[in-house]
Amino acid sequence: MSEYGGNIRDLPVVTGGHFIENSTKKIVFGPDGRFWDDYVMRLFTLESGAESSIHAHAWCHWFMCIKGEGYFMVDGERIPLEFGTWIHVPSGVRHNFGNTGEGELMGLCIVPPEGDVNPLTGC
Repeated sequence: MSEYGGNIRDLPVVTGGHFIENSTKKIVFGPDGRFWDDYVMRLFTLESGAESSIHAHAWCHWFMCIKGEGYFMVDGERIPLEFGTWIHVPSGVRHNFGNTGEGELMGLCIVPPEGDVNPLTGC
């Protein structure tokens, strides 16, 4: 990895603020020396069948599917996920997402720094 670039394969898996069974989370960009003080870009990788709990929180966020197949439920609307699908989740709206495919589902999720927590516990 250089000062200006790297590969997500080389980023460490994060355990704090993680809330989805059978998945991993990595920080791509964010505060604390990760080049972006205003937001945090996380990479979630979900194994087949994995899904998040339905939840809502005080911040909005954005999601982009970069691999696999799944769904993103936003305010009761189920949106199919495949490579290139983007999602905007307004603050206070109930949502969840999951992997319905055979392989991994990978997605980039952007939140403000206060949103990089477990939304079910706030930690």
